[in-house]
Amino acid sequence: MNLDPEKLAKTEIKYQIARTREDLEDSFSLVYKEYAQRKYIPQDFKSKMRLSLYNALPETTTFVGKHADKLIATVTLVPDSPLGIPMDKIYKTEVDTLRRKGLKVAEVSQLSIDGKLFPKGWFSMFNFNKLIFIFKLFKLVLDYALYETKIDELCIAVNPRHQYLYKFLFFEELGGLKDYGSVNKAPALAKHLNIRSAEQKTKQKQGVHKIFFGQKTDLKAFENKFILTAEELNYFFIKKSEIFLKAERDQLAQVLSFYPQEISSPIMEKMGKFHKS
Repeated sequence: MNLDPEKLAKTEIKYQIARTREDLEDSFSLVYKEYAQRKYIPQDFKSKMRLSLYNALPETTTFVGKHADKLIATVTLVPDSPLGIPMDKIYKTEVDTLRRKGLKVAEVSQLSIDGKLFPKGWFSMFNFNKLIFIFKLFKLVLDYALYETKIDELCIAVNPRHQYLYKFLFFEELGGLKDYGSVNKAPALAKHLNIRSAEQKTKQKQGVHKIFFGQKTDLKAFENKFILTAEELNYFFIKKSEIFLKAERDQLAQVLSFYPQEISSPIMEKMGKFHKS
């Protein structure tokens, strides 16, 4: 069933931070489904979920859009850490230029919208009502980064087909065309947006400025973020995806260093036994 873009532009979609295991699982499943459909990833993943080691970091934050309690959209914000950000795999040199300026970076990642709910060509740059939906999702990320973190720069690796959308959102070029191995070598461009100067820049386009800065997101949308416990780490990253099993030991140690010892030690011990077997 298709949703009317006119209605989507209003208040039928509830935008908020992921608050439950179900929110995260539905988010990872939606990303998998949409990425597989676009042949960014194989379609034979056992878990039918798309997530990475970065999703295990406590500061990584997933946002969702729900219509009638069904998750139809998601995006994840990955702040910089000793593990870096996902796009460092191909754009580390470029991202490092921001880090050297003392700027705190984060990557906008895993953006997915349920394709079954929207007509083909839904993201036409010439239909403003159609774009309102994705704009509201980005506003959620922007306001969270502005008011809940010390992030300065939002970075993103995008398919060249979508670059004009991000130019419309005042993202600037960070890195040129490269093949992105983690999405089946799909072409990518690196973009970035300094969120501390974004309000002034968007004044060039009154409509865009009104969407992003006309009204501040109710901070209640950021309350009750779902916290990964030992049980959740085991569920998502061992039982469902085997991400911890396949991670380099030093990278896994970096991730688990953010957790209390009573959580990290049993997992490291378990992984050690696995690699010895």
